[in-house]
Amino acid sequence: MTEKMRRWLWLILCCALLSAVPVSAQGDPACTQPVSDDDVNRVAKGLYCPVCENVPLEVCPTEACERWRQQVRDLLACGASDQEVRAYFVARFGQVAVGQPTDPTLQFFTVTLPLLVIGAFGILLGLTLWRWSQRRAESDAAPEPSVSDDPYRAQLERELDERF
Repeated sequence: MTEKMRRWLWLILCCALLSAVPVSAQGDPACTQPVSDDDVNRVAKGLYCPVCENVPLEVCPTEACERWRQQVRDLLACGASDQEVRAYFVARFGQVAVGQPTDPTLQFFTVTLPLLVIGAFGILLGLTLWRWSQRRAESDAAPEPSVSDDPYRAQLERELDERF
């Protein structure tokens, strides 16, 4: 290779590298969809603040929430659906981000377990009340012993009558 050819090769290589920097800094052309504040708030309503407890992302004033809302805006601008945005935050921050389990098994238990406990408590309460009513009916049906049936009672009454 000649010296002249080597210089041209270096010049072409440097130009290629220098032109790659502005091209890579332009960003993703697919992330140019306009996103309104209503769209961001619609998705942010289902997400919860990582700093404040039980505060929806749409109304939280903290800086962390502002960054989250910007991430929601960026994801929506890139064409992500509401479910994809929620899945992104669940993958990144866990179930706390959405305030309810996204796993179907956990959803089943969070809904049915309280209902089963309430049902079991109702059945237990019903059985207890039924047993109490049965005992009361049995005690009402039992005859009181008469004076003649109990010799000790008869003797006690005679002694009390004699003294008073």
